[in-house]
Amino acid sequence: METKQVAVYLIIAGAVILALKFVTEIISFILSDFFLGLGAILVVGGAVILALKFFKENRDDAKDEPFRGIEK
Repeated sequence: METKQVAVYLIIAGAVILALKFVTEIISFILSDFFLGLGAILVVGGAVILALKFFKENRDDAKDEPFRGIEK
């Protein structure tokens, strides 16, 4: 096995371990204090809704824009 391939596998494994640790910390944080957890969920939910709105507006506006000077 090449050194480059081993390095990629190690990076992926480390990222998975960090992600699992991060997820368990978030879940324990939400379960430890109800109001802090609820506030965090509301903030994340609002950010996701806002991001989806921006993506939808951007996609809808792209339909009306000309492409390289060619009108649709």
